[in-house]
Amino acid sequence: MTTQIQVAIRLACAALLASAALAGAAPPEVLTYRQAVRNTLDHSARIRVKEEDVHIAEALYRQSAAGLYPELSLSGRVERYENLDRRAGQAVKTFSGEVIGGYATAWRAGLSLQGRYEVSNAYKKRPEVNYQEAMRDVRAHECAVEVKRLLRELTDAFGSAAGADIRLRYAREILDRLREALVLKKRALAGGLISDEEVLRAEAATASAEREIASITKEYRESLEVVCSLTGRVFSEGLRIEGFPPAGGVRTADFGAPAGDTPESRAKRKELEAVRWREQAVARRAWPDISLYGRYDYYGSDPGPGGMLLDIRETAFTAGVLISISLFDGGAREWERKRSLFELRRQEEDVRATDEERRRDLRRTLAGRDELSRALGQYRRLAEQYGKMLHIMRRARDLGERSRLDVLELEKDALAAAREWKAAEQEAAVLGKRLLLESDFERFVREHDGDGACQH
Repeated sequence: MTTQIQVAIRLACAALLASAALAGAAPPEVLTYRQAVRNTLDHSARIRVKEEDVHIAEALYRQSAAGLYPELSLSGRVERYENLDRRAGQAVKTFSGEVIGGYATAWRAGLSLQGRYEVSNAYKKRPEVNYQEAMRDVRAHECAVEVKRLLRELTDAFGSAAGADIRLRYAREILDRLREALVLKKRALAGGLISDEEVLRAEAATASAEREIASITKEYRESLEVVCSLTGRVFSEGLRIEGFPPAGGVRTADFGAPAGDTPESRAKRKELEAVRWREQAVARRAWPDISLYGRYDYYGSDPGPGGMLLDIRETAFTAGVLISISLFDGGAREWERKRSLFELRRQEEDVRATDEERRRDLRRTLAGRDELSRALGQYRRLAEQYGKMLHIMRRARDLGERSRLDVLELEKDALAAAREWKAAEQEAAVLGKRLLLESDFERFVREHDGDGACQH
């Protein structure tokens, strides 16, 4: 029995060790750019705030449009009346043209059903309704602007993390070569083949590579923290970034979209339209107000509350037209009109400034991408040359003409050249994403599973 227990314990320990080994060998969590965009759009509270702004603007538009319809109201009152005039011959009394009877003390009730239609709203309220409708569209475009700003931050942080990951992998391989070269140089120093200066230089190069790795690791961690905060993920040491694929076959003409077709410009142009409607509404406030109204009046009076309610009866019907026009207001309307004109001019200049800013950003990004694309060819050719030289060096080492130390030095240089090539390639891919985001926002969102949250 004891032997069986020992065997069972050994099997359980083996199973635990195997599960721990499998857990340790589990592949790291990889975050793609498409997943990051989707998570950001679903997680961001900034987008939810803009969505609520769209809903508020929709409510204001509906509230303003309600003024174009007639208004119907019902009002009533119940009160106790006591006649204080005790003179003889005053048994019959009237109140507001209504005979109330000869009760010294009585309960009475009044009820009015009134309808009103502002005819002037057809020409005075309509521009205000159009203004609120335009402002609703402005809020929708501002929501798209916020989404674009958020995705720009995500693209920059994601690209920075991907580039740092590339440099970090190559820096570690370079450090391995430097450490191996340091070991070989220390052996050569012990054999009297090299001087102390060579070893000191190798130690300094190794220490410099270690500092560079620490700096790149800091940059990678900070960029990854930004990505996690935008996407709502919890940072873990096993999280890795999948870099962008090389942006090949993309022409400058593909990003030739007009500057006025960006969310920022559309928001400013729609706001200009709203300001024009507001200026028209201000100009029409000096026009006369015309109202149609009608009212049914009911009245009841009795010494007791119950009889008062049973005595409710029709007393009058009133209908009419009310016309009102302002003759003098101290110049308030005139200055309001001037202010609206100044705001209109300011908005026109704001639209032009926004278009110029978008063109400037697009041209700057295009210039950087074009120069980087030309430099990519040089980086690639340099890396290929180092690859050929390394192949020749290794064959020479196999023939005994070169040492392992010479191969390590060339491998270090080849890795540095490859690192510059791959990092520049990643940077060009990030610029390609930025260009697509700036020039064709709708296409960018469609390609990366946007949810269209800013629609109304």
